[in-house]
Amino acid sequence: MNGRTRRKLYKLIADRDGEYCKCCQALKWEKLLVLDHRDNNSFNNNPENLQILCKRCNYLKNPREPPDECVSECESSDQTSELAVNRLKEPMFKQYVATRINESGQVSEEDLVNAGAERLDLSPVTTKRYLNKLCSSDGIYERASSGKTAFIRYKKEISQI
Repeated sequence: MNGRTRRKLYKLIADRDGEYCKCCQALKWEKLLVLDHRDNNSFNNNPENLQILCKRCNYLKNPREPPDECVSECESSDQTSELAVNRLKEPMFKQYVATRINESGQVSEEDLVNAGAERLDLSPVTTKRYLNKLCSSDGIYERASSGKTAFIRYKKEISQI
């Protein structure tokens, strides 16, 4: 299939199934993703015959001459996926926020974001995202303001229980 057709079909399949490897669940920024023919017939471009795989899983499914680029697990073992970091660090940030709020009743939002980022070796953008989740309608915290300073505290209905 030519490049134009490949791009068109890749977008169609990514919109249909999601843009991740159907085998190892790798996301597009973690590994190079390619369009794979399920029946190994490269002339059968029916969308039902197409799926997205990372280059490694595609190679393992269809062994052939070694490709130009490495498909083995040669990435550094200390390089952790963004999802794995998130699963580890978000609960740590929740604990950090709870400890800080339990100590003083309320803490400035800016301090929670920046100090939490420093303590857990995260970006302030990430800790701000975590804090937004904690202050959502289903979260246990709320924002309160005093002048120009925003504070985070337990929601009133939760603290009265």
